Amino acid sequence: MKLKNVKRVIATAMVSVMALSMTACGGSGDSTSKGGDSKQEASTDKVERPEAVSEEDWEAMQKEPVFGQELNYLFNGGACVSAKYMAEVQGYYEEYGINAKYMEGESVVNTVGTGQCLWGTDHIATMLVPITNGVNMSFVCGAHVGCKSIYVPEDSDINSVQDLKGKTIAIHDGIGNSDQNISYRLLDEYGIDPTSEVEFLDIADNAATIEAMKNGEVDASIFSDYFVLANFKDDLKMICSIGYSPEFQDEACCVTAMNNDFIKENPVHAKYVTMAIKRAGEYNRLHSEEAIQKMYDTDKMTGEKENQQVFWDNLHFGLSDAFTENALREIAEDYIRLGIIKDKDLTVDDVMDMAWTETCSDEEMPEGYTVGDPVEPENAIVPIQQKENPAKMEGFGL
Repeated sequence: MKLKNVKRVIATAMVSVMALSMTACGGSGDSTSKGGDSKQEASTDKVERPEAVSEEDWEAMQKEPVFGQELNYLFNGGACVSAKYMAEVQGYYEEYGINAKYMEGESVVNTVGTGQCLWGTDHIATMLVPITNGVNMSFVCGAHVGCKSIYVPEDSDINSVQDLKGKTIAIHDGIGNSDQNISYRLLDEYGIDPTSEVEFLDIADNAATIEAMKNGEVDASIFSDYFVLANFKDDLKMICSIGYSPEFQDEACCVTAMNNDFIKENPVHAKYVTMAIKRAGEYNRLHSEEAIQKMYDTDKMTGEKENQQVFWDNLHFGLSDAFTENALREIAEDYIRLGIIKDKDLTVDDVMDMAWTETCSDEEMPEGYTVGDPVEPENAIVPIQQKENPAKMEGFGL
């Protein structure tokens, strides 16, 4: 294996870890919380109705338990999960009378599912199975399309998904978790049985995975596209991707989840939180240079800006509800069929009932709102508007 960057693998181990924590979806599990409870004490000062909130909704909001309190959401930095943070930076929450502040913490499942935080963003592949197992949260809006791919060394004789049959693929977050779940569906799409025709090896560290590829311990690995773009774009070859393969362009990769008790007890707050996040997704997509600069300015992004721009622009931030729901149904069907969802009695409709909650429909969004769906869904109701001249890196992708 001719990896020109191998000599700096160990030297960049810490960079790799930082790149993942700051760019991969969901954030690090060992970061330190910046706050305590997800709801801080309410102010006793009278608050005027924000212009962007209707009189009817404002009256209802004032009767909800969290009115006037500081609401905490999970954000550990990075591009993929940035829309909910950009809603704070841009003042969208504030426009709706919501005092929302980010917290650093563990995973969305561990924080939003338990109410330590009220909303957060991560891979569907990370959160869907826990939801079917009773974790107390559900998805409220789509974030963006894929950000991970299966790679092999540039000089490997593996040139297609079919060539992966009988090979060993590295994953990084444990057997049965998001990397393996994504790999299962990638392989299954091209006719390879992921349960019997490949082997998976869990390697916790990206740098160690590169070494394993070098010495032949593994033949391929799933990686964040940003990690490869920033470190090994000339040394690794993309074989299939949830971000670049045409077959996956009609699917959301990541979604925002919200605590179910918060939704039930505070439906109007939940509506305007979701509205703010959707607007921020649109901003991320159409004004990506400004959004990325704000991430750097607030120390929420590291690495070379050119690489971040390419990665960011390929995410198609701000997906429609129709696009996201269609993707969830397809993913749920695959998870049941492939045994990723273990409860054999569950149907796709059962999974959707547990996983999807409409808190703010696209019809309720402000006039002029657009979405970034790469493929228009059959039941589309919102105009699609892509950024003009998105950044690309020659030779990267499929």
